[in-house]
Amino acid sequence: MNDEKLIIFDWGGVIESHNNNEYNVYKSLKSIMNYFNIDLELDELITKYESCSIDELGRSIGTYNDMINIEKWFNRVKNAFNINCTFQEFCEIYKRENIKIHYYKEVVDFILSIRNDCKIAILSNLISLDKERLDYQVNLSKFDYVWLSFELGYIKPDEKIYEVVEKECRIDPGNILFVDDTKKNLDIAKKRGWNTCLAMGLEIDKIKNTIYKFLNK
Repeated sequence: MNDEKLIIFDWGGVIESHNNNEYNVYKSLKSIMNYFNIDLELDELITKYESCSIDELGRSIGTYNDMINIEKWFNRVKNAFNINCTFQEFCEIYKRENIKIHYYKEVVDFILSIRNDCKIAILSNLISLDKERLDYQVNLSKFDYVWLSFELGYIKPDEKIYEVVEKECRIDPGNILFVDDTKKNLDIAKKRGWNTCLAMGLEIDKIKNTIYKFLNK
């Protein structure tokens, strides 16, 4: 293994689909709300739902690692949509629907295939309820590093999360490659001297070619 090089992968959009032509997180949200007879246009539904992600302190739910704040997030969703269910019931529905979201197994297989050539990592914004699904899709034990926003207390593109990565991996920024589907998340990485690849999971050839070039293969 080349311990001097690290390739970091985002999850949503790179491994798990954000493609409108596939069953993605937004279509799953629509299905979840259908349980409660919430019939809104998808754009309105997403906007209203995402507004519940920020609490009264201005913090994203993706920065909390405790069930108390997860339940507070649920209560914001419950009140915003006038949902009649318990926190436990909502969590069960949430997990049951989201496990159906399409993900790119070809991308996962490729990531695991380069483990002998470099270190590999996940860097993702997500809430604690999503970790089980992420682990199911990629098997987190196979990764050298797993950096999740709710465990770190920061979300991309907050520069502090990139500082944590550098501190923990102790690899020169010029030997880090970050694959993400969102430009603003990559801009901070570029500023810090990382190599970057803007790509979605559908662009597997772009991801492979960028990685092979980075690894001089």
